Amino acid sequence: MRGIIIKINTRLFLIPICLALGACSSIPVDERAEVRDGIDADAAQTLKRMIESNSNFQQALRESKGCFITKISTTKLPVVGGGYGIGVLYERETRHRTYLNLTRADLGVGLGTGQFRAVILLEDEETLEDFRNGIWKTGISSESILGSASKGKPLSGEGFSIYTVSDSGAGINASARAVRLSVNEDLTGNAISEVGIPNTGYKTADDPGDSAPRQWGRKLPLLAQQVIDEGYDLPLPLGIGFVYANVDQAMYLNDIEVGINGRPEEPFEFVAFENAEAYSETFQLKMDAWVFPFMNVFAMVGAVKGTAEMDVSLDGNDMLEHLEHECSGFPPDPLCILLKDETITFPVKAKFSGKTYGLGTTLAGGWNNWFVTIPGSVTYADMDGTNTKGYSWTVTPRFGRVVNMGKWGNLALFTGGNYLYSDLTIDGSVGVEGLLTIDYIIDQKNKDQWNTLLGFNWDLNKHLSWSAEYNGFTGSREAFITSLTWRL
Repeated sequence: MRGIIIKINTRLFLIPICLALGACSSIPVDERAEVRDGIDADAAQTLKRMIESNSNFQQALRESKGCFITKISTTKLPVVGGGYGIGVLYERETRHRTYLNLTRADLGVGLGTGQFRAVILLEDEETLEDFRNGIWKTGISSESILGSASKGKPLSGEGFSIYTVSDSGAGINASARAVRLSVNEDLTGNAISEVGIPNTGYKTADDPGDSAPRQWGRKLPLLAQQVIDEGYDLPLPLGIGFVYANVDQAMYLNDIEVGINGRPEEPFEFVAFENAEAYSETFQLKMDAWVFPFMNVFAMVGAVKGTAEMDVSLDGNDMLEHLEHECSGFPPDPLCILLKDETITFPVKAKFSGKTYGLGTTLAGGWNNWFVTIPGSVTYADMDGTNTKGYSWTVTPRFGRVVNMGKWGNLALFTGGNYLYSDLTIDGSVGVEGLLTIDYIIDQKNKDQWNTLLGFNWDLNKHLSWSAEYNGFTGSREAFITSLTWRL
């Protein structure tokens, strides 16, 4: 345990950062069982010392709903200071253990450094629940440390009482204080998955196979505790991320209507659109939640921009007939010169931009290092300043394997298929200025719905992941999609 104490003391310089982030650096998997054993042994020793130093402590301990036991290392400079420790929360009825980080920041007068032990007795279920899930406390406090001769003295708060006894050091401190207790996810064994999908039997390369107490302690997903009791680990329930998609695909044109020289749009056989292709870039904010252990729902909002390119061909004689345009006069009419006995082709490049809104769900599950995910979504695009709008539906079954990379996290490699049905209505105009104007409304659908994909998802830790995939090995569609997600 001495080596662990030295490690904790070196972190005192990082107390403000730890306090802001809620936890310090991750404990390696192969060290977690040893650290837990050390904390449990220290907790037993602390209880023994408290019973010896305070005659009322043992009775108060019996009457409590639970207790939090920790060793705290502190440093106080003339104005600022702080402390850090890792302790264990025992619940009397269930015998559950939750390991908590304690980070403390002080602002006030004082000087010194030291280490002391603390036991917080929790008097009711509500306070126990607050501590189990993590809690902030602020206030004004004073303390003094002189070696290990001082005795525990109870301090009361709402729903709890605090007993302390010093281990070593010297100092005096009177400060405004902020204390945060947060769940140490590495030590608690709260069934949070090391990868971003629900899984069972997943092992990292260094996992010694020890079993920590497993308690979920979050409101989502529903039925989580029943599932982890069966051996599953679950990803953190809430996510927020950014998604970028770049899609280039051939389009099939139908429901073509044109209006010639300001006339109402209607279908004409002598006007044809062909060689259609659409290119788009989409930027989206994505928010998701695991509502059931193997079902995630998400919503997206963002912006899209792109171009729709095609060729417009028209039969000149039929066009003149439709316009009831006489070409026998002299001098020759410029429109007759342009169209008579000619087939005219105009390249069209319609630009569009607007907002996108989407909803979707993902079914997912894993076993041993393998996994399957099946996300599906519907997206609506509303373009700015035009009648252009569209829907798209996607289903993307993926199958893959997770590769553990030690301190670099976990890399999931996958392959699969992507089904995309895109229905885009665009409008615009083309023609020869002063002679001919063709207003059009066209309904476009993507030519090939299915293609194959390859990609990866890199879980740098339990909170942060980056994914990327390429679609385009089959069919006439190419797409690149990447996302960055933070889970909490």
